[in-house]
Amino acid sequence: MSDNHPGQHRLARVQVVNWGTFDGYHQFPVARRGFLITGNSGSGKSTLLDGISAVLMPSGSVKFNAAAQETDKSGRNLVSYIRGAWRRDTDADTDTLVSSYLRDGATVSAIALTYRTDDDGTPTTLVKLMHLGRGKNAASDVSHLHLLLADELDVTDLLPYVTAGIDTRAIRKQWPNADVNPSYSPFAAKFRRRLGISTEGAQRLLHRTLSAKSLGSLDQLFRDFMLDVPRTFALADRAVEQFQDLREAHRVVVDAREQVEMLAPLTALADTRRTSLAVVQETEQEQLYVDAVYARRMLEILQREVASLSAQTPLLQQAVDDARREAESTDRARLDALVAVEGVGGGRLSVLTAEREQGAKTIDRIKRRRDQIAHAVAAWNGEVPASAEAFTRLVGEVKNLVDESRGSHEDRRAEQYDLSGRRSAARTLRAELEADRTALARRRSNIDPSLLRARELLCTDTGLTEDQLPFGGELLEVLPDETAWAGPIERVLAGFGRTLLVPEEHYRTVAGAVDAAHLGTRLVYLRVRPTAASPRRTGSASLVRKVAVAPGPLQTWLHVHLAESFDYACVESVADLAAEKRAVTKSGQVKHSSQRHEKDDRRRIDDHSRWVLGFDNEAKLADLRRRLADLDAQIAGWSARLQSIDTNEQQRNAQIRAAQTVLDAEWSDIDIASAEAELAAIVDQIGRWEQDNPEHSTLSLRLDAAVDAARAAADSLTAATARRTQHGHEVERREKRIAAAAEAGDQEVPDDVAGRLEARFAATNRRLTSENIDAARTTVDRAIATENKSAQAHLAASQTAITRILTQYLARWESRGGELQADSEYVDDALVILGRLRSDGLPHYETRFFDLLNEQSARNIGEIALAVRKAPADIRARIEPVNESLRHSPFDTDRWLKISVRENRSPVATEFLDELSAVTGKSWSEEDRAAAEDRFLRMSRLLERLGSRDPADGRWQKQVLDTRLHVRFIGVEFDADGEATNYHDSSAGLSGGQAQKLVFFCLAAALRYQLAPDGSGMPRYGTVILDEAFDRADAAFTRRALDVFTQFGFHLVLATPLKLLQTLEDYIGGTATIAIRDSRQSTINLVEWADIEDGRP
Repeated sequence: MSDNHPGQHRLARVQVVNWGTFDGYHQFPVARRGFLITGNSGSGKSTLLDGISAVLMPSGSVKFNAAAQETDKSGRNLVSYIRGAWRRDTDADTDTLVSSYLRDGATVSAIALTYRTDDDGTPTTLVKLMHLGRGKNAASDVSHLHLLLADELDVTDLLPYVTAGIDTRAIRKQWPNADVNPSYSPFAAKFRRRLGISTEGAQRLLHRTLSAKSLGSLDQLFRDFMLDVPRTFALADRAVEQFQDLREAHRVVVDAREQVEMLAPLTALADTRRTSLAVVQETEQEQLYVDAVYARRMLEILQREVASLSAQTPLLQQAVDDARREAESTDRARLDALVAVEGVGGGRLSVLTAEREQGAKTIDRIKRRRDQIAHAVAAWNGEVPASAEAFTRLVGEVKNLVDESRGSHEDRRAEQYDLSGRRSAARTLRAELEADRTALARRRSNIDPSLLRARELLCTDTGLTEDQLPFGGELLEVLPDETAWAGPIERVLAGFGRTLLVPEEHYRTVAGAVDAAHLGTRLVYLRVRPTAASPRRTGSASLVRKVAVAPGPLQTWLHVHLAESFDYACVESVADLAAEKRAVTKSGQVKHSSQRHEKDDRRRIDDHSRWVLGFDNEAKLADLRRRLADLDAQIAGWSARLQSIDTNEQQRNAQIRAAQTVLDAEWSDIDIASAEAELAAIVDQIGRWEQDNPEHSTLSLRLDAAVDAARAAADSLTAATARRTQHGHEVERREKRIAAAAEAGDQEVPDDVAGRLEARFAATNRRLTSENIDAARTTVDRAIATENKSAQAHLAASQTAITRILTQYLARWESRGGELQADSEYVDDALVILGRLRSDGLPHYETRFFDLLNEQSARNIGEIALAVRKAPADIRARIEPVNESLRHSPFDTDRWLKISVRENRSPVATEFLDELSAVTGKSWSEEDRAAAEDRFLRMSRLLERLGSRDPADGRWQKQVLDTRLHVRFIGVEFDADGEATNYHDSSAGLSGGQAQKLVFFCLAAALRYQLAPDGSGMPRYGTVILDEAFDRADAAFTRRALDVFTQFGFHLVLATPLKLLQTLEDYIGGTATIAIRDSRQSTINLVEWADIEDGRP
């Protein structure tokens, strides 16, 4: 039934050498009318067809055993065919599956395909030579050579030239008219022109036809066989690749912005530093010259005051002279009056008066002594004795009291010393606990305050937060049900709990800060590298199972680390301890290994004060509050007892002092009755004398007046003399200070400094004097010192802040190290960089970013959107030539077939188009930069997903980019009048055979279009290879499908099981049966149809 079509290139001969299970050389002719390759399953039919494909397709595109593949992967490859893989065995050493090869050493494989235009026409031979060295099994290890000859060639003639590798030069020399090329592309281009295969697309379609048995629908045919992979994938790849430039531009913008943001505070800090430095320098200058300015002002003031005082000296001297003359005059009058009084009574009154005065003094002395005695005896509620006998008894009682007090003193002192020692120790402990409580109250951590201060210092230096640098104990907590084991667990994990955990990304920064700082304590830190490992299993009694791990970025690492390093069994007894590799008992004995054991009882095992585990420190704070309350109660009790002892001691000491006062006295010291009687007798005598001498009263009055006048004059003289003396001292003192001030004021003072200091002195008082200038100096000194201290503090704070910013800056932008150092002296250089970034760098980077954004959004994203939208129209244009081809051949009696393309976008694809529109919806401008930033982020997310290698994203990419999925194909049957008579929605509603007929009819039309591009009815290239086709069709439908290919002018090479032989008889002119021996050696036998019908091989 097949026409031989003279002039059409058809496969005429196949030769293989060392290909799969075809070991050595094999060849068979191919009948021009059609050819059948048959044999049992696994005999090697597909191996032969794969050999043909290896010549007709590049290595990277060929799909071996395509008809049997259910996925894109196959167990066969070029190396397995060259080596002759024939079975899979289990390796005894590795317990893995390995291939068994027919050819282990250096191997040459060859495949030759000969085409003819008729039985006597000029042949065309295509040859593929392959060489694989000993011990090499990678596809990249295979050497290739391709030959195209306008002649018949036995491939065995080439074998001498490939025994030690492919000798290309010798082959070219031996076959000078052959086209010899190691590369496949030039070889393929030439054989396509030679054989009439119009395009690479036609070449791929012929290869895909090999697996046409899997075709079950029009959608599958046109999507997988007819239509090439749409350019949207390449556009997306290009967009993703070019977006790296945009992403880099955006990174540069963000980088510049972050640099500006980090350096921006330096402007204010530099001003503060500059101002503070100026104040420091000015105040230091003022401190240097303040003595000189003070001396100058002092000299001026003293000279002015001395001049003023010198003018007052004569007046003060005149006042002294006048007062002296007055004193001398009044004193003479007093003496005259005194002589007159004493002349009356021969001086008896003077004696009595003197005795009266002495008696009054004695009474005063006795009263004072009695008051002392009264105060003393009050110490034991006693009274002053009224008689000598009572006084004697009091002295005896007092002696007894003193003796008793001295006997008990040592006991009281011993008790007092003991209580004082206890209270002092308790107060010291309380101060420590209160400091711990204060530190804990400021944080939620149980870690030692010294370690927390060290971390705070590191965080300040690095700019990291405390959450980014946790201690191990802050991320671990004993489970509520396991608190009985809290003490032992604390002993095992105490060291790790106090260990700082430094994530890998912060390691270099923290290591540098630790090295540069004096931490004031011992710090251990761990470099925490990311891990994907799972924690190993631990026993039910393991310490690890009794500890909760805080959620967060270090949670996985902590689980792994705990399981690896702290898998200690919690055991109840020493016997259990001995049985475990590592364990801890409830009393705190730790077994680290079979040799090393430890028990640290420097503190009680239930002492919470040194515990470090816990997500918060509430339990530790509660324990500290309880201990503080207990200590307060103890301290209060001891203080009350000490107070009582002290009070009693003071009372006893007072009694002893009072007793000594009594013991030091005589009865005469307090006998006031006798003294008062003596004074009364003298007063009585004076009264009687005055009665006997009446003129004495007048003279006494005159004497009293004279005495008062003399006393007043003497006082005036004393006052005037004192004023004159004080005046002289003032002048003398100022003159001495003038000399010192003149010497100190010789220092040269810069005018600006002198001006500032003069202003400071003037501001202290409205008028400076020698009396207040020292206070003014103190005020000026204090003001200068205060301003200097404040400026020093601001300077230090600004320099620290500048250094911290530059440290952080250089840690991120190390390339700036040539321009900057982490030192405040480089702040001006940093401000220059900031200025450049603001004036040149950032605007330039932003302009480039927005230019690229504008360009890529309009070009790359726009092209993807346009390609997706135009895809249905492009596919219709691509299918139209197939429809034209279909019009030349009836599909059924008086009916023809047409393929209709309908849009069929999924919601995912529609959403993708909307997202593309959102990215390219309007042009970019300088006015909408904020919107552009937002659109860049959308574009970034979109392209990140388009470039993702995640399987889920891969499925999404296929849905949105494979525009072949955005349409469906409808087969429309129409009659001679052009009226539609039937519709086939893909292959729905058709039987298997009907579906295959529909699909193969369209496939044949597509092939004829590809291979007869000039519109001629007969393709120039005719051979179509079908592997195991028509497996689901009955004989009638199989013939109908084969009629389609013969109707369209194709030469069929079929590989199929024996069951279809009778059906295929009319479509073939030759048959080869493939047999295999011991599952490893395939052979080819040519047979006649009569042999097949008789059952002979």
